[in-house]
Amino acid sequence: MRSTAPAQRRASHPHSHLSHAVVLLMLGTASGLSHAQTPGDIEAAARQAEQLQSQQRELIERQRQEDVRSDAPPTRLQVAPRPLSERVSTNCRQIHSISVSGVTLLRQGQLDDLLAPYQGQCLGVAEIERILGALTNAYIDKGYVAARAYLPAQDLSQGTLLIQVEEGRLKSIVVEDGGQSSLWLPNLTPGMLDRPLDLRDLEQALDQINRLRSNSATMDIAPGQAPGDSVVTFRNAPSRRLHLGATYDNYGQKATGQNQLGANLALDNPFGLNDFVSFTHRRSQPYDTGRHSSYLSNLSYVVPFGYSTLSLGASTSEYASILDAPSGAELETYGNSKNYSARLDHVAWRGQDSMWTLSGSLTKKKNENYLEGILLEVSSRSLTVLDLDSSFTTRVLGGALTLDAGVARGLTWFHALEDADNLPDWAPRAQFTKLKYGVSFYRPFQVAGENLSLNSAFYGQHALDTLYGSEQMSIGSPFTVRGFAETPLSGDHGHYLRNDLSWLKPVALLGAQTLTLRPYLGADYGRVWNRVADVPEGELSSVSVGLGVYLGPLSLDLLHSHPLSSPGFMDDDARGDSTFFNISLAI
Repeated sequence: MRSTAPAQRRASHPHSHLSHAVVLLMLGTASGLSHAQTPGDIEAAARQAEQLQSQQRELIERQRQEDVRSDAPPTRLQVAPRPLSERVSTNCRQIHSISVSGVTLLRQGQLDDLLAPYQGQCLGVAEIERILGALTNAYIDKGYVAARAYLPAQDLSQGTLLIQVEEGRLKSIVVEDGGQSSLWLPNLTPGMLDRPLDLRDLEQALDQINRLRSNSATMDIAPGQAPGDSVVTFRNAPSRRLHLGATYDNYGQKATGQNQLGANLALDNPFGLNDFVSFTHRRSQPYDTGRHSSYLSNLSYVVPFGYSTLSLGASTSEYASILDAPSGAELETYGNSKNYSARLDHVAWRGQDSMWTLSGSLTKKKNENYLEGILLEVSSRSLTVLDLDSSFTTRVLGGALTLDAGVARGLTWFHALEDADNLPDWAPRAQFTKLKYGVSFYRPFQVAGENLSLNSAFYGQHALDTLYGSEQMSIGSPFTVRGFAETPLSGDHGHYLRNDLSWLKPVALLGAQTLTLRPYLGADYGRVWNRVADVPEGELSSVSVGLGVYLGPLSLDLLHSHPLSSPGFMDDDARGDSTFFNISLAI
């Protein structure tokens, strides 16, 4: 591989879109490229570089999501509401007004609506018990399960009913883990003591605890010594904190090594903050240095704080390939990228069946690509991107519906490339804006006693500026529209839809082990297009059949995809079937 140092890029340089061969040739000549490389060669090298680095970014993003995502489903704690009797009292007293004291957690309008049917009525024991039960249930619906309504000493002869509410408070939190110090409460339950006990707070704490594979915590709530006080006990039996993983798959591209070997090393609670650190390395096999090779390394650190989770990441990747250029020449290409990111996810609202999460991330991206040892400026740049995202998940129709929306903005921070003044509309922007959106739905169901599930996901983006390749939407990978790994499409605008119908079939084996089979069918569609004319764009669609096999720490996924449609300019590789595999070991 070559390691020629990159030339200094200037903010005033008129970076062009890949399709503009004249400008590409000017860039190549300015960088010292030989005249033997035609504009078509330079454009082909730049396009290949964008595709290869797009694939590596996709793998890094998937690893980041794996590091943050919990294997356990979100915690759902429920307390049954009090049953309300419908019986009518034989004896009653005329009540002109009802006064409720101690309420701070219910809206006045909600309280008025609850009491309205009983105002000015003749109330007996049964009716008063219904009022107390309805008040208590209103708190339970909001997660305040320690609240209770009762009648203080009073004289009803004046026609006024007095009700006192004890909203309850969390007095203490106890950890029982055999003295292993597996949980650190200050960043799991910040601000929860001496406040009303809220099931949503406890659900969030359990989610943060059990996000670590070494934890399997449960929780109990018991009365405290004083009226209205509660004591929460977290019970945890922590297991091994060090986790190892290995993968072997053919998710790479032929140009840089299709078969990929990966290793992952992760440690739970390294600093005693309920935190997590993970290192992943992937490398093409065989590793043909300087000709057909690629690797990536990714380091992640995740630490929670109540309803927030901070994620830090750093990654590096390289590739090398031999390009069969349009001119007929075989040209050496090489590239590397470095990414640094900080992301904060915050659960802004959590209900019994829904959750709303806000996220912000700042990412520094630096890409360098070389053709015959000379920096290819048209696809080499440094960008800083701010992402602001919103995600709302709720249970509906027996499944989980997620709505995503976000915006990304290119910044000038951290020595990022700055756009020149008066750039033409077709020129890509480093200070860009793009909108992101998505909808996904997952629903498990049964047919004739068999467990099936439907998973549909739709994602897209709309660019307000012409984008560099690293910010475009790419389709055609095993993670977007399956079956086009060698011929992906990218564009400023785009969307894709993935659908999977799966059947989960456990099979009992000897020795009390269970083999789980997951045959599935897939159907995908995607489209990308650009703000600039005469740039490759179009639609891709495919159908797939796959089989997942899971046995203890081992898993195998086989996928065969058949393309249904692709643009006419694509070569025969885009119209042939493709088969993918992934073998994983997690210990």
